[in-house]
Amino acid sequence: MNTQLKFQKILDQVLEIANVLVGNAQNEFNVKVEAFVNEIQDSRYIKVPLVGVFSAGKSSLLNAFTQKPGLLPVDTDPETAVAYELYYGSQECVELYREDKKIDTKPLCDIKQLPTQPGDIARVYCTSEPIKALQERGIILVDMPGIGSGIERHDAAIFNYIHSGTAFILLVDAEQGSLRGSTLTFMNELSRYDKHPAVLISKIDKKPEKDIHDIVEYIEYQLINKLGNNHPFVSTVCAVNQDLGGLNDYFDQLNPEVLINEKLGRQLKSIINFVRNQIKTRIELRSKDIANAEEKLKEIEDEIANVKAELPVDSDNVDTPEKSANDVLENVKAALVAQSYDIAQMIIDKQPEDSIKSYIVSIVRAEIITSLKEESEQYSEALGETVQESIQSIATIEVDSDFIGDYADIYNAVYEFIQNFLDAGGIWGTIAKYLLPFLPQVINWLFGKSDEEVLEEVREKVLSKCITPITIGLKPTVLKLTTDNQKKIQQKIQEELVAKMEMVKEGLRERMEDAQKSKEAVSAELMLLNESLDKLNKVEESI
Repeated sequence: MNTQLKFQKILDQVLEIANVLVGNAQNEFNVKVEAFVNEIQDSRYIKVPLVGVFSAGKSSLLNAFTQKPGLLPVDTDPETAVAYELYYGSQECVELYREDKKIDTKPLCDIKQLPTQPGDIARVYCTSEPIKALQERGIILVDMPGIGSGIERHDAAIFNYIHSGTAFILLVDAEQGSLRGSTLTFMNELSRYDKHPAVLISKIDKKPEKDIHDIVEYIEYQLINKLGNNHPFVSTVCAVNQDLGGLNDYFDQLNPEVLINEKLGRQLKSIINFVRNQIKTRIELRSKDIANAEEKLKEIEDEIANVKAELPVDSDNVDTPEKSANDVLENVKAALVAQSYDIAQMIIDKQPEDSIKSYIVSIVRAEIITSLKEESEQYSEALGETVQESIQSIATIEVDSDFIGDYADIYNAVYEFIQNFLDAGGIWGTIAKYLLPFLPQVINWLFGKSDEEVLEEVREKVLSKCITPITIGLKPTVLKLTTDNQKKIQQKIQEELVAKMEMVKEGLRERMEDAQKSKEAVSAELMLLNESLDKLNKVEESI
């Protein structure tokens, strides 16, 4: 792709400029570059998951789009459903991946014989020209299992695409008529992560044209007013009559280059900033008078040893894991209370137990992730300030307080937790323990009462019998999560601080060596460093 080539060329310019780095800085730079090169390779495509409830017609729509009837299994059981990534290939086959390892390959005609498990990913290679055209633009379509199925590893697979996907398409059956139930739950969760999928209304042959128009308008209203998507994309498709206009329109306005450019641009700017800070520190140290440079160097070395041994985490400004966990749980409880009327209505409507549990889990999951992100940012800032105060003994040497870079993105920290999020001992089990015995009682309250009375009474039961026990039951898990997350932040800050102090060491050594050089030689070296800064700034402007 042009974007990949662009970033490789920019990286080559940075590599040339970074030749002025020395010592540990050069080693750390090489590590960052290697990781970024891998990221460039992994950014060859953006993946666009097509999601929706089971039977919304996702596989049928994709079979029509690929112009290969029967390509993907239709009407599969939820227990065997997996994600199918669609690639162009002259040799048609399907590869099955489990935990990033290829475990089976079959001819495409035997796709239904794959030994799939929920959470697996199947890479489908086919001779479809529409798929080829998308792939050449850098787009890979993904046929996802149905949302809201209650299948444990299915939800983990969906979360994986929330974590790594860049664009989503939600398919809504025209018979459904709006975003509701598990569909609205899923969309609401995506909106919490600042992801706003396109919406395509399927099976429009089953409704009059005026009804379809009304459905489009109402879903647009839901997306704007309930989910905060100010520029929603809503259109229609129908696999039966080969009406793919809405899907093609979405692809026409999707720009993979922009999405990939945003992601790679942030990472490359971080590398450039690292190089810039290294050079600036060396220039500053070599341009000022520093008394007792050898003594300062010894202080730095001692401080590095202290930081490596233990960070000063005991401070009134730094939350303990217990305090952080309580804050997260308070937010979880508040989110559940805010949605308690919806939960009560689902119970009154006798929606399936899995749908109710899935709705609650979605609320809890999104709140844990967003709350933990906020807690991480607060903890990182407070700990950074505490660490800064602890090194005031070397105050004549400036050390930036920006220790954590972009560590505020804690999706990776949460991902391992999500793997166990839905098993019998996790949140699913907690919900089942407190909610399921309560459901059969609802039928006894329905007779002789108004709808409002029933809703209020069921809500009160949800609050007392469900929400409070759930938050109490979650405490050990959330405490472990906040504890582990704080340790990761401490490690990150520790690594960043040591790196910055090593950078100061290099500058001090150069300052001491300058005493043995002529003024002309020192000036020439400083001029080279300043020229390198100017070049870096120009390179950054080209991103």
